[in-house]
Amino acid sequence: MAPEIEAIVLAMARANPWYGYKRIAVMCRRADHAVKNREAYRVMKAHGLLPKRKPRDAAIYQASKLYELLPQGPNELWQMDVTYVHIPGHSWWYAVTVIDYYSRYLLAAWLTPSYSAIDVTAALDRARAEAERRCGSLKKPPFLVTDNGSSFIAKRFVKHVKDDYCHVRIQYRTPTQLGLLERFHRTLKQEEVYWQLYESPSHARESLVAFRERYNEQRPHWALVPPEGGDPVTPVDVYVHGQAIGIPRWQGWARGAKAKLDAMMEEAA
Repeated sequence: MAPEIEAIVLAMARANPWYGYKRIAVMCRRADHAVKNREAYRVMKAHGLLPKRKPRDAAIYQASKLYELLPQGPNELWQMDVTYVHIPGHSWWYAVTVIDYYSRYLLAAWLTPSYSAIDVTAALDRARAEAERRCGSLKKPPFLVTDNGSSFIAKRFVKHVKDDYCHVRIQYRTPTQLGLLERFHRTLKQEEVYWQLYESPSHARESLVAFRERYNEQRPHWALVPPEGGDPVTPVDVYVHGQAIGIPRWQGWARGAKAKLDAMMEEAA
C-alpha cells in the first residue's frame, strides 16, 4: 500500500473516530482520494482505529407499521423525539430532534433545559424553518410521528400541530414503534455526546449545531445509495440537491416484514 494512502486514511479516521472503515473510505473518495474499502480497513485495523459495533435486532411488527407510512420523497414523514444529554455542573438537559425519514436529513437537534410542550414546540418550529429554508413552503402537511410522551400529548403541542401536520402518536417501545430516531440517538451519543465534555449549555448547543452540519453534509448514510449503485451519499444530497436513491434498505426490509406478517395472519385465520 502506498504511504500516502495510509496517511490519508489515518488523517480521516483520526478526524472522525466514530466512523467505521467503509464510511471512512467513502469520505476519502468524496475528498478525491482513491481509497479502497479494504485499504481503509487494513490501515484502521493496524492502528487500532476500528470502532466496536453492537448487533441490532429487527422487530417484525415495527416493520409492518413502518410499511403503512412509507414516504416516497422528502418532507412526507418526519419523526420527532427527545433524548438526554448530561452537562457537568448543569445536570441533565434534553436534545429535541426532528428528522426527515426519507432523506435522513436532521432538521433540528435543539438543546433545552426541559421537555415541556413549550420546548418541543420551539424545536419543531426550528425544524419547520429549516425545511422551508432548504425546500421552500411545504406543499402538504408532513406526517409527524412521535411517541406518547407527556410533551407530545399536551394540549399546547396538539393545538400547535393540528393544522400543519398529520400527527401520528405511537406507543413508546412497543412493537409498532418507528425506530429511526431511537437508532439516530445512538448515533448522536456515539459520534458526538460521548466524545465531548461540555463546559456549559451554550457549549453543548454549539456542538450540536456542528454535529447536525456534519451529519447532514459530510456523513454518508448507508440507506442513501443511488439507483445505479456505488457509494452512499449524504442526507443533504438527497434532501436539498435532489439526488435520486434506490429503494432504501429499510423499505425493502419493511416490505419483506409486511409480507411475512400477512402470511402469518393467513395461517392463523
